[in-house]
Formats: sequence, structure tokens, C-alpha cells
Amino acid sequence: MMFGIKLPRVETEIRVAEEISAGDRSIYAVIELSILKADDGKALGSWLVPLAMLIIEPGVQYAVSITGEKMPLEAILQLAPSLKLVIEKGRESHRIEVT
Repeated sequence: MMFGIKLPRVETEIRVAEEISAGDRSIYAVIELSILKADDGKALGSWLVPLAMLIIEPGVQYAVSITGEKMPLEAILQLAPSLKLVIEKGRESHRIEVT
């Protein structure tokens, strides 16, 4: 801190967007949400960065990075652990067999 001036801080979280339905597919986007906050907690700005998508369809589920590359389900679960419940729900509704 110089001369009583406090710099803003950035708070970052990984979030899962609401389900998008496309036919019999369910798509979940994983995004990084960053908020620039003043010392008093007021938001000065924010931005989103898309990271990956979880796609669940009958008989299969998979993750894709935002660059289009397939990624292991374990990798997307490390980014967004809350997707574990989504995957379990998808397995029940689409009767996905785990091998």
C-alpha cells in the first residue's frame, strides 16, 4: 500500500452453468468467474472464461475442453467437483453403464 491507496483484489471461482438441453443431450458448461473488488467489497468489474463442457446423452457421457479436445471425466471433476452429482443423476436418467 502506497500513500493510503489500496489496490483492488480479484476473486476467482469455478462454476457450473445451468443445464442446457439439446434433444436427448444435457450439456453443462464449466466456467471460471472472476470479480474485481474494491477494498470495501464493491464489485468493480467481472469476467467469465469458459473452460470445458460435460455432455450427457443416452448411453454415454464425456467431457470436452473449450478448445474442442476430449478430456477425461476425472479432469472435469477436478475443475468442478459438483459435477459428480450431475454425472450420477445422468447415469440414473439415461441408465449409463459404468465400465
